[in-house]
Amino acid sequence: MDTQLVEIIGRQRLISELLTAGLEIALPIRDRGVDLIAYADLRDQVVCFTGCPVQMKAALRASFSIDRKYARFPSLLIAYVWHVSEPGDTEIYVFAN
Repeated sequence: MDTQLVEIIGRQRLISELLTAGLEIALPIRDRGVDLIAYADLRDQVVCFTGCPVQMKAALRASFSIDRKYARFPSLLIAYVWHVSEPGDTEIYVFAN
């Protein structure tokens, strides 16, 4: 499985989990360190919009890395999606930057 396919499958799995949790998702047009933005749809409440940038790392097996380039996004979450080729074994871990 090529790396682009791994990333596509991982992103879709992460999006599915976030939507199931009641969050909404926005996808940036350009990838400049943020793969997606998760936010709550609070239209029934008087609250300012707050989104959370997410950088996603997908892999066929457990893999963990942190790059200094993400330090420029102080509120960035890094989501690791492991075992993307095995839907029943997929694991997702999210860390604050």
